[in-house]
Amino acid sequence: MSGIRVVLTVTPSSPELFAALKDIPARMRAERIRTLATLGLAALATGAAPRPRDNPAPAEKAPDTAPVRAGRAVSFAKSLGEDL
Repeated sequence: MSGIRVVLTVTPSSPELFAALKDIPARMRAERIRTLATLGLAALATGAAPRPRDNPAPAEKAPDTAPVRAGRAVSFAKSLGEDL
């Protein structure tokens, strides 16, 4: 496997992440996101962070619209912090 490309837009609707990234030079943001993701995975693996309540299987043919994907991402992100 050569790699997976992820295109990510962070807006002020995610205030903690936006604040953590806004002052980092653009070319270094991807590395910071990788570091934060690795820490999040480690927290999930050790039980330090709650697991998402439901992780539905991907739909066979979901509509390809950005607002729908963004809504799912926001819902997932909010579910991560419910038990904190």
